[in-house]
Amino acid sequence: MSDGSPETGVLPLLPLRSAVLFPGVSMPVDLGRPSSVEAVRQATAHGKRFGPHNHVIVAVQRDPMNDHPRLADLHPVATLTRVVQVLRGLPGRMTVIVRGIERVRLESLDLAPEASCDLARYVSLPPTQGELTMVIALSGVLRDLTRRHESLLPASRATQQRQETLKELAAERDPARIGDLVANLVELETEQRIELLQQLDPTERLRKLIEHVAARCNELEVKRDIDRSVREHLSRHEHEAVLRHKLRAIQAELGDEGGDTWLEELAERLDQKLLPEEAQIAVDRELGRLERMNPQSSEAMIARTYLEWIADLPWVFPGRPTERPEVDLEAARVRLDADHHGLEKVKKRVLEYLAVRKLAPNQRGPLLCFAGPPGVGKTTLAKSIAATLGREFVRISLGGVRDDAEIRGHRRTYVGALPGRLVQAMKTAGTTDPVILLDEIDKLSGADLRGDPASALLETLDPEQNDAFEDHYLGVPYDLSQVVFICTANELGAIPMVLRDRLEIINLSGYTLAEKLAIAREHLLPKELHENGLGGVASIEPGSLREQRARNESLLARSRLAAESGTAFELAEVLEKAEAEGLERLDSVLVDDAVFERLATEYTRESGVRSLQRQLAALLRDVAMQRAETPASELVTPQRITVEDLLRVLGPPRYREELMGRGPRVGVATGLGWTATGGRLLFVEVTTTAGKGKLRMTGRLGEVMKESAQAALSLVKSDARRFGLDIDDLDRRDIHIHLPSGAVPKDGPSAGITLVTALVSTLGGYAVRHDLAMTGEVTLRGHVLAVGGIREKVLAAHRAGIRDVILPARNRKDEPEIPEAARADLRLHFVGHIDEVLELTLRAPESARSTTASADAAAHSP
Repeated sequence: MSDGSPETGVLPLLPLRSAVLFPGVSMPVDLGRPSSVEAVRQATAHGKRFGPHNHVIVAVQRDPMNDHPRLADLHPVATLTRVVQVLRGLPGRMTVIVRGIERVRLESLDLAPEASCDLARYVSLPPTQGELTMVIALSGVLRDLTRRHESLLPASRATQQRQETLKELAAERDPARIGDLVANLVELETEQRIELLQQLDPTERLRKLIEHVAARCNELEVKRDIDRSVREHLSRHEHEAVLRHKLRAIQAELGDEGGDTWLEELAERLDQKLLPEEAQIAVDRELGRLERMNPQSSEAMIARTYLEWIADLPWVFPGRPTERPEVDLEAARVRLDADHHGLEKVKKRVLEYLAVRKLAPNQRGPLLCFAGPPGVGKTTLAKSIAATLGREFVRISLGGVRDDAEIRGHRRTYVGALPGRLVQAMKTAGTTDPVILLDEIDKLSGADLRGDPASALLETLDPEQNDAFEDHYLGVPYDLSQVVFICTANELGAIPMVLRDRLEIINLSGYTLAEKLAIAREHLLPKELHENGLGGVASIEPGSLREQRARNESLLARSRLAAESGTAFELAEVLEKAEAEGLERLDSVLVDDAVFERLATEYTRESGVRSLQRQLAALLRDVAMQRAETPASELVTPQRITVEDLLRVLGPPRYREELMGRGPRVGVATGLGWTATGGRLLFVEVTTTAGKGKLRMTGRLGEVMKESAQAALSLVKSDARRFGLDIDDLDRRDIHIHLPSGAVPKDGPSAGITLVTALVSTLGGYAVRHDLAMTGEVTLRGHVLAVGGIREKVLAAHRAGIRDVILPARNRKDEPEIPEAARADLRLHFVGHIDEVLELTLRAPESARSTTASADAAAHSP
């Protein structure tokens, strides 16, 4: 026996359920039976009494399920084995690495004394020689078959252990050893392995092994040829069909055979849709293609998404009338008055629009565009129109849209294609006649490589074309003629002329200070009280706010009177009546009028009321925090917000209201400018220094204003004698024109008459009236031309305390737009020539020096 093993002996038995260990082969074995664990422990124990150290007998069971096999339950030929390594695992389990030494025959089994394992008595089976030539030839054939077998295996099976076994096989010269190595290397059935282990004749063992390996090679070759044939001849759709067939078989096995129900449901939804002829043809075509496609293919997903969009959209069927609720003009008037303070001209135009819609509901009316600064109520007006018409309201924000596919949709050939925003809005509305607000239409990006989104809107907004709007994704005409489109914009100059030509512009110029205070008191305060958990009304119905406030004030007055008179019964009766009527307390927080005025003038600078609402919300949040931190028993109601709370909560004022100067001054004229947040005073300062007649301008002026200043200087020089100026002196002095607030950009021609006035004042020593402001463009011949933004400019003068305002005669048409309160406090002077301007603004030179000195002293006084 090899390795010095005895020819006979007794060793612990390690039975295996199905694994077969050949001589010369190492193999890991997981042990779970207590007898097997004990057998290894006995074999590896020091001072072992049973046979050589670290040796066991490995035998294969006939029945793998037998936990206590006896001699008859084991195959007679076993393997004498050496335990190479023991790996401890969980308690009661063990993993050992064993290496076969030689074949032995089992003689008997005995129970080991003082141990729970069996001892196997064995007899060594020395290998028979056989015919040497035949054995060598068979071993060579087996080597070749093994190399062929390894070449047929996929690359994923080429492990490091197999490579080492192949190297060992190539170096081996013993035919019997070669057979055992190959039997362990090739994937054979367990019965075949047991048969090879039991065969003692090496010649017969090699023959059987060659048969098994050759059969295995044939199987691998056939499988390889079949796979190659499948890959070469099966197309992608046939492969998907095979997978689909397998999927259906799996679904049938799982009892889930509803894989195509979505197609039936989609077809049923489309059948219930009343579609125009062209859309119906496209649906039938796509539905037929979808039924023939693989549901998991990308084309099928595109077709399915397209049909779902068709099914979700509302469609206008030609010849089918649409029922709409009748327009109630009185309710519309009440709603507009409740939602918007002031804006009388705008509300009148909206009511006219609604009246036309009432008399001719199927006519295509004008496309309204509300233009004005932020926060003046443009979007709210659109919502009021939708509510009055009884239609769904959808808002589309066009700010920053720079791709015309956002409007007209993407082609379906693109991955992730979707319809345009208009079609998406129709799906959101769920009706064929919603009110769609195209918000911030002036913020559309200009034409570039991605197209021109503004031009894509032309077909949409043209009443003569939008009954057959072409969306690239739908590919069929879509009727938008019943949609009411309303646009909003901040600056009309940014809207392309071809698009602006289709719009009826309704200007919302902004609110006066009195209007802002009324809006803050009647609208913003109740809303913010409710949103900040301080009471107030949850929803304000038209006309109910004043009535509810009056009822509350009456109840409060009665309760105070009852409390002062000590009539507890009357006080309880008043409180019980208030609780029975369910009146909400509108005065849980009282805000002084001075607070609203400070918020509107010192903490915000805007034409609308959006920032005013944010600042008011900040004050109310401070009150809410105080109430949340104060026990209910210590609460004081109502709580008053005063001017002192502004500095504590909001910090120091952010803006200083521009006021008129404190006295007439030489070289300082007061102009009027327009900004997106309303009008403002524009002070023009002119001074001269010794030089050569150069003109210098500062204050971040735009090109138009610089040209206006140069024109004003040319006018002054050309008519210097008429203005009482020394022509020779002009060429010896440099002129510096400055407009304060140098960080704020300024542009436009409306400061022309102001620049001429300041230049004549400086060069002639005239003082300019401080209580007068002006605006108007001037020509080189001294004519005064019309300018824009008259309403905002006059309101800015009114806020600053100005008493006289000079306006171009051509702007007399804009006088009705000025609020009545401002016109009552101002004197408006309409002029047509610069001489009229100078006559109103300048004072005589002899009084200029004294008035300027007094004005400077007043300006520097504490």
